[in-house]
Order: sequence, then C-alpha cells, then structure tokens
Amino acid sequence: MAKLIYLAVTSRLLDRPVSIAVKGPSSGGKSFTVEKVLEFFPSEAFYPLTAMSDRALAYSNEPLSHRHLVIYEAAGMASDFATYLIRSLLSEGRLRYETVEKTRDGLVPKLIEREGPTGLIVTTTSLRLHPENETRMLSLTVTDTREQTAAVFRALADGGTHGLDLSPWRALQAWLATSMCDVEIPFASTLANMVPPVAIRLRRDFKTVLTLIRRTPCCTRRADGRTQKVGSSPRLLITQPCASWSPIWSPKGRRPPSSRR
Repeated sequence: MAKLIYLAVTSRLLDRPVSIAVKGPSSGGKSFTVEKVLEFFPSEAFYPLTAMSDRALAYSNEPLSHRHLVIYEAAGMASDFATYLIRSLLSEGRLRYETVEKTRDGLVPKLIEREGPTGLIVTTTSLRLHPENETRMLSLTVTDTREQTAAVFRALADGGTHGLDLSPWRALQAWLATSMCDVEIPFASTLANMVPPVAIRLRRDFKTVLTLIRRTPCCTRRADGRTQKVGSSPRLLITQPCASWSPIWSPKGRRPPSSRR
C-alpha cells in the first residue's frame, strides 16, 4: 500500500494525478501509513486537512496545482456540495465557481477559478464513498490479519526507526518537479487485452494502472537497468517489468509480459 501511495503522490506532476481512497477498520493504520509516506515528500507536494467546509476549496488561497489534497477522514468532506467540488477538481483539473457578493452597488457576480490538476488522498472506515467520487479513485484496503497485528506489536516494541535521513527522497521529488520524464510502455496493448472488460469503471482504473507504471521508472531512473532513453529524447522505455509493480499489477502476484527492445 505504501508503494502505491508514494507513486500516486508522485503522479501529482502529471496532467491526471492518481487519487487514492485508503479504507479499513478503525485503528487499522490508515492515517499512520499516509502520514509516513508523506514524510518522503516536500511540503509543497500535498495539502493536508482533517475536515473542510462546503465551499472551502472554492475560497481557499492555498495553491492546488500539481498537489495532492489529503483529507484524513472522508466524513470531513461529507456534504454533497463539497464532494461535488472535489469531483469537479479531479475530473476537470480546475474549479470554476461563480457566486455573487454584496457591494455598495448591490449583488455583483464573481467568478472564482482554482487551477489544478489536483489529486486526492482520503482515509475512511466506510466500504464505499460517494459513487461518483468512488470511480475516480483507486481503493486500497489496509491489512487487518492477525499476522499484521503481530507485526505492529513488534514494531511498537522496537520503538520504530529514528533519525532516518529523508532529504534524498525529498530532493528526488524536487528534481522530478523540474524535469520532464516521459515514459513509454511498449506492452500497454498487451495489458489492455488481458484485462476483462467486466465493468465500466475499469475504463478509468486501467488508465490509473498505466499512470502508476509510468511513474515507477521516473523514480528509479536507470537504477535497476530496466529503463533506457529512446533516441535523443528524454523519453524512457520500460524494457521489462519491475518487481515493485506487483501491488499495481495483480493481487494474485501475476506480472505483466516482458518486452525488450
């Protein structure tokens, strides 16, 4: 889950950032996982909130372009109008909200524009969110097995890892924000043929999978020999699948076909 959240936040630099809904029972570690992953990013990469008013997105002065909005509990955006604004921001990549304000001359129309694109990360104990928002997000479920609970006990007993230097990770994100990293997936058509067309929402989900795959080589950048430049262009060609894609590709552990060039 942490790897997928990391790739999703990295996708903020694209025209269509990947949005994530982290689901699970109370005390399952949803917010903790998100918080720990966000430590690998500079503060300008995300905007965290615990709740917001109906029209906060329209009136806020906080920049939203190429950032992820992080809401630590879905109940904090439960109103229909708030979810509508979020949905518009995710789908259109911007907000255009027209209202009226009182002046000495009476009511005057005012157009508020908020530029995206913007991604969303939200945690929730609910099985489903608003249906129109649900199809625009990738749902991740926390592991709540006995084995995972035992692992949590051991981590708490060890006291966690302290003093980890995260500055190289943040520097990587700063570099990505100023560098173009176009990625070609030569086996994308093969993947498309392997996905059963059983639900309409898969049209969006498949695009999300491709986006997450494209972000992986931009973060590794030839570190494992699986990418190469195409001609003189800055485009990277994925020459074989990466083991870190397993949570993206299939919960059953299947891997995409290898493609060499």
